[in-house]
Amino acid sequence: MTIGHIVTGYDKRTQRLTIEHVIPESVFDEVRALADVPETDAEAIGSYPLSPAAVFGISSRLSQPMSVDGYDWFLEPVETKASSRNGPN
Repeated sequence: MTIGHIVTGYDKRTQRLTIEHVIPESVFDEVRALADVPETDAEAIGSYPLSPAAVFGISSRLSQPMSVDGYDWFLEPVETKASSRNGPN
């Protein structure tokens, strides 16, 4: 298994997770910077709350609408399956 990342949206009214956007590796470094992930978390394995400015920047990079009025947003790690090229030979 490898670590991937998602941006999660929690409904401010119900506090329930209602939206997940997968972060492609091609934009992860930009998203990581927008989320202010510290250098001490090399793999970004923590959960990081996103500022409205970060949400706006990530939204444009993902081409996904992300409302700051209705949701609290976080950058979070997820476990993903390793690609077949990384599997046993």
